[in-house]
Amino acid sequence: METMKLVTAAQMRAIEVSCVEAGVSLDALMENAGLAVAEAVRDEFWDRNELFGKRIVILIGPGNNGADGFVVGRHLTAWGAKVTAVLYAVRKSPDPKRSAAEQADVTVVDGTTNSGAEKLQQQLETSDLIIDAVLGTGASRSISEPLSSILFMALESAVPVIALDLPTGLNSDTGKFDVAGLPADHTLMLGYPKLGPAVVGDPTITGTVSILDIGIPDGLDSQLDTDLLTSDLAASYQPERALDGHKGIFGSTLIVGGSEEFLGAVAMVTDAATRSGVGLTFVATPEPAYRQIAGNVPEALYRSLPVSANGNLDPSEAAQIVLETARRSTSLVLGPGMGADPDSSEFLSIVLSQIDNELPLVLDADALNILANSHLWWERFENPAVLTPHPGEMGRLMGITTEEVQNNRISTTREAANKFGKTVVLKGAATLIANPDGRLAVSPWINTGLAKGGSGDVLAGLLGGLLAQEPNELFEMASLAVYTHGYAAEFARLELGETGMRASDVIDRLGIFYRDFMQDDLD
Repeated sequence: METMKLVTAAQMRAIEVSCVEAGVSLDALMENAGLAVAEAVRDEFWDRNELFGKRIVILIGPGNNGADGFVVGRHLTAWGAKVTAVLYAVRKSPDPKRSAAEQADVTVVDGTTNSGAEKLQQQLETSDLIIDAVLGTGASRSISEPLSSILFMALESAVPVIALDLPTGLNSDTGKFDVAGLPADHTLMLGYPKLGPAVVGDPTITGTVSILDIGIPDGLDSQLDTDLLTSDLAASYQPERALDGHKGIFGSTLIVGGSEEFLGAVAMVTDAATRSGVGLTFVATPEPAYRQIAGNVPEALYRSLPVSANGNLDPSEAAQIVLETARRSTSLVLGPGMGADPDSSEFLSIVLSQIDNELPLVLDADALNILANSHLWWERFENPAVLTPHPGEMGRLMGITTEEVQNNRISTTREAANKFGKTVVLKGAATLIANPDGRLAVSPWINTGLAKGGSGDVLAGLLGGLLAQEPNELFEMASLAVYTHGYAAEFARLELGETGMRASDVIDRLGIFYRDFMQDDLD
């Protein structure tokens, strides 16, 4: 199985050093990259015959990205295109890639001079394509003159843009984009996808993304700890289903949540859990909620939790029922729709202090809000656990603002996993899954149809059911749940549209991933 590693700029440089040590020179990588980009440009826009006579402008930076651009220009010229390379900064001398490009009849223009800027403006008026080979992964400071004027000219021209490795202005590590940068219609990443863009996942900046093979030897990425989730990787995590299996061997999950006010959350968690492949699904919910939702999902087994005269959970009695049921379960989901009143807080405290330390937990929604107000809560129970916060809940857990979470999604998620000693799922576009051992997985799914009430409940239920089947594989089951959830949501989006789709539509499609990627193994 091939994995899709995500790299930072520093990691990419380290891999290049390892390539040299393995006998593949930087010049060979550069030549491979330039040819791969040229072939992709040709195949994306025209076939070999249609390329003849096309006018292409390549924006050239001072470093290796610019050198790659010269290699691209050399090949495109050889195939009949009219290529103009525009410099925005002085390049080192000697410059063998520039010399080879000029010998191949690539026209080189100094875009920093008045005459060069005028020449660029004229070229853009009749150009068919712009190739951005300015900075690549080298962006580390704000864009200023003369580059900002050159990029603005390119943007104003409305000529299609292909970015070589990364659009200029896009940070490879954080995904932040300089307002003076140049968005691309298509981004051709070299060797590996880059971490920052994958996490931010803004297609208005990168356009469609392709990953090009540039001849990096196998095995040089073995130390990388960040994966882009793919269907192959997710399928490799899927719990096995023995042909002669019965419900007793597929685990059981216990869902604890709901209240008189919040009935939908626990109902959706339950429905999603029953579609995970788990053998049994138990639900423990307060009596007022029990009277209304018990039996709504006929495959689940419901328990009523006693309440006090004020309608809140009776902490002691409710906790004992949950603890008794948990002894028959192989995973426990706590929090959806439970409420964060003092009685619920006391109930949660009793459960966490007395639960079997080996039982894996999914802590979601109100369970997280309660814990956020508890001093050093992560030191009070030893259970392996997956936390599933949205950015607001993450902010409360970490004592920072939601904006700070969103501005530093990668570092915040990793820090939380390390600090709490738990697997952490930071929900949102390009959901992140971090493990205390340093591993990080990034979801490829970006779907505003999930930005609605109930989406997180679906994920929590699915995760609880998967964890019941593989209670020792928290990071893997969290990654599988996130990918499967996103895969189902993508089908809902395609069928119903982002505006009209609901969380329940995602539940209805949770089985599609298993059908598409696992069913053949049983046929």
